[in-house]
Amino acid sequence: MRRVVVALGNFDGVHLGHQAVVRRAVEKGRESGSLVVAATFDPHPRVVLRPVTEPRLLTTLELRREALLGCGADDVYVIRFDRELSKKSPEEFVRDVLLGELRAGTVVVGENFRFGHRATGDVEDLARIMRANGGGVCVVPIRAGNGAEEINSTRIRELLAVGEVEAAARLLGRPYVVRGAVTVGDRRGRSIGFPTANVVPDPAVVVPARGVYAGFVRAGDETHPACTNIGVAPTFERGESRIEAHLLGFEGDLYGRTIDVSFISRIRPEERFSGVEELKAQISRDVEDARRLTGDRA
Repeated sequence: MRRVVVALGNFDGVHLGHQAVVRRAVEKGRESGSLVVAATFDPHPRVVLRPVTEPRLLTTLELRREALLGCGADDVYVIRFDRELSKKSPEEFVRDVLLGELRAGTVVVGENFRFGHRATGDVEDLARIMRANGGGVCVVPIRAGNGAEEINSTRIRELLAVGEVEAAARLLGRPYVVRGAVTVGDRRGRSIGFPTANVVPDPAVVVPARGVYAGFVRAGDETHPACTNIGVAPTFERGESRIEAHLLGFEGDLYGRTIDVSFISRIRPEERFSGVEELKAQISRDVEDARRLTGDRA
């Protein structure tokens, strides 16, 4: 039976470091004529091991799968992380999961990969155990372009938490995206001349800091430039934080559809205005800024 090249990692965000791991696996697979499988964990291990400190996700499993396939993997395999798996020794993990479930001949991982009970296994252990079973391991450095800064999901979450979406995009290799269903909001945007799509994301994912952003909305096969507000609408004292995307030059109904909202630049932080007229004037300026930043000439 043909053995498989496995790109192995948590892969939350599928950032530049993760992409390097998967693309190296694709290279190895093409060299040997092997199937290339990207294996990711779900749920996030900290959900099981330290639920109080579990991080918000950069990608839902659906988006992660799409991004991993986009890097060239032939398939994506989801390793269900539970208490039983967490108790496996490094040797048991390799025997049961990598060799047993995945039929791995070569495993490609990032330089900081750890595995097994209490994360006692490192890349040297992985190489030793795989070698003993006739397989191999390839370790990929996970560094920023200048080689100085390690790329990791924690850093990207920190950047998004303060609205630094451009810096986050540099580590991700693409703008950050939130996927969600469009629901009926309070229709206030429409009443003041700037209709918005009220987007409800998965509650487990990271939402950038409150403020106004330039970016894009993808709905099906169509992509539109957008001016997106994240916040509680302090002028109206709404209290509930929402993602509201105004699609530039778009006329239509998105209710009930699932869309992707991307963030390329933060225009300004959330503000309270004295009234509707001042708010409308500021939104007009925000929209023009969004047009400029997205290259929209409509």
